[in-house]
Amino acid sequence: MKSMTGTTAKYPDTTEILARKAEGRRERASLSFAEKLDAVDALKERLAPIVKARELRRRQRADARPSRVP
Repeated sequence: MKSMTGTTAKYPDTTEILARKAEGRRERASLSFAEKLDAVDALKERLAPIVKARELRRRQRADARPSRVP
């Protein structure tokens, strides 16, 4: 890619990253349906504290806003 000054931009080699992503997709595709459901459940458990904190922040922001009276 050339910029307006005529120099060529250098980008890092992403070959290994893309290969690992493809490998992960193949691994997940080879799992049984029950194993995939277990993985989803494990992910939900790991995300629960993050989701709870986000909901708490949203409630705090909503409580901090002045109420609008028409």
